[in-house]
Amino acid sequence: MKNKLFIALFGLFLSSATQAQELNARVEVNAQQIEGMNKDVFTTLQSDLNEFINSRKWTDAVFSNEERIECSFILTIDKVSGNAMSGNLQVSASRTVYNSSYTTPIFNFKDNNFTFKYAQYERLEFNDNVYESNLMSIVAFYSYIILGVDFDTFSRNGGQKYFEKAETVATLARSSNDEGWQAYKSDNNRYALISNYMDSNLRGLREIFYDYHRLGLDMMSQNVENGKSQILSILPGLQSMNSAKPFSVALQNFTECKLNELVDMFRNSSASDKQKVYEILSAVLPTQTSKMKDLTSN
Repeated sequence: MKNKLFIALFGLFLSSATQAQELNARVEVNAQQIEGMNKDVFTTLQSDLNEFINSRKWTDAVFSNEERIECSFILTIDKVSGNAMSGNLQVSASRTVYNSSYTTPIFNFKDNNFTFKYAQYERLEFNDNVYESNLMSIVAFYSYIILGVDFDTFSRNGGQKYFEKAETVATLARSSNDEGWQAYKSDNNRYALISNYMDSNLRGLREIFYDYHRLGLDMMSQNVENGKSQILSILPGLQSMNSAKPFSVALQNFTECKLNELVDMFRNSSASDKQKVYEILSAVLPTQTSKMKDLTSN
């Protein structure tokens, strides 16, 4: 009987040791602009959000510690009135390239419509099917977006269920009247972002997530040039989607994430390949051509 109990307990320990939550998030709350109040509330908020995001089970998938998605949530608070706060939120995530120590950015977005209420030591809770607070809805929304993008990079449209969950969060949160959730208020808010990911006209973008990462970057450990050729072959799709839906926030987000990486990847390529990459990137990101100068030099 004792042996059976030991085996059961050991099995439970082993299971908990080998399975981890999905997100390995770093939350930072910056309230340097706020004066004349006790800053402990921001320290508590930072600690509570770190605990919430990193301890919650967001999916039914099994992750090891090494597979957790590296991401960050940087909250900059510039206005406080009672327990009402506002500012901006920078969310980013990265993915490790197969058989290497290299990490590639997969998401980087600045949310300028970040308003919420928070009282120190209040319990942070979230329900997928009920709108409870703007703070938790925003955190859950971006957590699901990160999961959707990450899963899309490993299997074609593999992140669909997580984009659907993000869409549900956005739909429920629309009752809050917060501008970040409202349709057509901005081309660069949460509504626009999830609408892009769910737009059938931009399905090709999510397929590029897979082709770029799984068939391109992940293959470079076997053959660098083949991986680069695969990436070069899919880049015209970005230009085509930009022509069909100019300056889509999701398309811009992907291209901005990959800009420095693509410049580094092709700076020593042939003049014709560099020109091709430059023409595509400058069409999608015309205001950032200064970052592409290595693609124009001989």
